[in-house]
Amino acid sequence: MTEKLTENYSDLFAETQPLEQSPQQPHPPSPETPFVAAKPVSLLRWMLGGLRASFLMRPRMALDAIPGPWQLAFLVLFANALDVIFDWISLDGEVRFNYQGWLAQWSLCLFMLWFAWVFMPRKRIGAAAATGRVVAWFALQSWALVVPLLVYYGVMYWIKVTDDSAVPTWLDDFSMSLIATLWMFAVFSKLSRVYFEGWMRALFMTLVVFTITAMLFATADAETWLAADDDASQVEVVPGDEESDDGSDEGEDLSEDKLLEASLQVPSTRTA
Repeated sequence: MTEKLTENYSDLFAETQPLEQSPQQPHPPSPETPFVAAKPVSLLRWMLGGLRASFLMRPRMALDAIPGPWQLAFLVLFANALDVIFDWISLDGEVRFNYQGWLAQWSLCLFMLWFAWVFMPRKRIGAAAATGRVVAWFALQSWALVVPLLVYYGVMYWIKVTDDSAVPTWLDDFSMSLIATLWMFAVFSKLSRVYFEGWMRALFMTLVVFTITAMLFATADAETWLAADDDASQVEVVPGDEESDDGSDEGEDLSEDKLLEASLQVPSTRTA
């Protein structure tokens, strides 16, 4: 009898002992703790995410994904190169590159990055996570805005090379600019809603960025390409090739008249 009790007791102790020594489950991180994942995302996925954002779809990547330095440089610079090249192709007539306007656009990008960091919910997700989200948002929106711009440049190039009779009357620079602007406004707002976690914050930021952009292009020569007519109107004057307008020709004519009068008057004085 005692053996059975001892065996049963030992078996019960053996069953309950591992439960006492079981390791504790790790607690999930609290939402207030800043957390930035280091999981890398390929360049192709960043490009596909930007293309999805162009059609108002959410990118298929985590919010804590951050592009690497080379990935960020490629996405932003290659998108800007496509913008500059296709803008030049779509223009009619001779144009010249306006480097001052091109640099003004980059200064606008710096302001947009600062403004995005201010509007990011830093108190909830932390400063480090907010900075990572700003970088990812900037890379995606730089690539997402390429599609509306290429559509606009493509239609303007078609208008340039096509006969006027084949182009609809409503299709012109103003209508296409309006369509592209509304498209980019929707892309900007939807992508900002994903990363800034709120429609009000996203819409307000989009309105501020688009308003400042419109003011910059309206008050300054922020266009990348300008017409070359201004350079052609300025005629270079080569010394000695053309007549000057400073009145020296009239002085020469007057001096010749005086010499002629003097030559006519000299014989008369001698005969007298």
